[in-house]
Amino acid sequence: MQKILTFFLLFCLQQVLAQDFKVVGYLPTYRFNYLNDIEFERVNHVNIAFANPDSSGTLSFAGVSITNAVNIAHQHNCKVFVSLAGGYLTPNQDATWNYLAQPANRPAFIQKIVQYVQSKNLDGVDVDLEWQYIQSWYSPFILELKTALNAINKPLTAALPGEYRYPQITNQALAAFDWVNMMVYDLTGPWAPSNPGQHSPYWWAQECIQYWQNQGVAPAKLTLGVPFYGYDFGAIPVSSFTFRGIVNQDPANADIDNVGLKYWNGIPTIQEKTELALAEVSGIMIWELGHDAFAANIQYSLLRAIDEVVDAATTSVASAESPVLKMFPNPTTRWLSIRQPGEAAARVVVVNMQNQVVLEQHFDAGGQIDMDLSDEAAGLYGVLVYTGEQVFAGKFVKL
Repeated sequence: MQKILTFFLLFCLQQVLAQDFKVVGYLPTYRFNYLNDIEFERVNHVNIAFANPDSSGTLSFAGVSITNAVNIAHQHNCKVFVSLAGGYLTPNQDATWNYLAQPANRPAFIQKIVQYVQSKNLDGVDVDLEWQYIQSWYSPFILELKTALNAINKPLTAALPGEYRYPQITNQALAAFDWVNMMVYDLTGPWAPSNPGQHSPYWWAQECIQYWQNQGVAPAKLTLGVPFYGYDFGAIPVSSFTFRGIVNQDPANADIDNVGLKYWNGIPTIQEKTELALAEVSGIMIWELGHDAFAANIQYSLLRAIDEVVDAATTSVASAESPVLKMFPNPTTRWLSIRQPGEAAARVVVVNMQNQVVLEQHFDAGGQIDMDLSDEAAGLYGVLVYTGEQVFAGKFVKL
């Protein structure tokens, strides 16, 4: 009986959490030739990469128009973000960022970003400044950009390393992001030719999730990055390849993670990571959509594999359908009030992301119950209220 209850509890919790589960796909402009191949209906956030400013602060994608891509994504109900900077900047781009982000130039630059978002009908901004490009101005820039985007009700996200926090990122700046896209790939690669192996193993995904939670980022503000590419350590120099390319060589490669000295994430690993993301964070992130299998090999698509897992978690069955529960405040710092959802006495169960019951209380019909969460860690929690033959489900964030 306990095993059945645990399974039912997990099933209901996954349904509640999956309602807001994000599938974020990066789409570089040089992949726009695949706009008609990508199944945008399986994504809910598209980050177009990468825009950089000129000396006046005006953003562009090196002369490439994004209008068609934005329109196609919007037609499939995707939110479209502009992703700024990128993992590599030319010396001129680096100098321009360092100039524009200085205190005297920052307000005008941020206003240019806001104007770009509005003029291109975009839904938010993603910042992908990395490694040596993170300077002392980074956190003040993020905080001022957040204030400006809040004024037009647009979210701000960031792509950050899987298991490293740049020391220039203050707690306030980290908290300003609506969510963080964890880049959980490139554990090894061309820069380490003597260290062949899997560059995005499952165990590392688990470590990275724990790392960022230890940095104070709630599970509701994390997405787990997965790669649609791999590395060939048998090549000189070590080279990258797309998932599409390795599947085109042999469709059997879709279900494995390596052949010889070639390493990637196949369908089973990607689906296991999606299940991990459903259980422990708020979404999955993809670098990048143009690497997927298309056309004759569309049945091997990694995006489809992700969607199958998410869809299974959100599909209701009659025995597990659960009305939404009314709770406040949410997020909360200590107290959570739950309104009695039914006419009968109820049992309230609070579950963490490891499916562990952390609190359990009973209350009589009518009124509300106030739960003290002061002993619980920050993070995302699920709530199930059993009343008569009904189960009410909800989720909250403890700050």
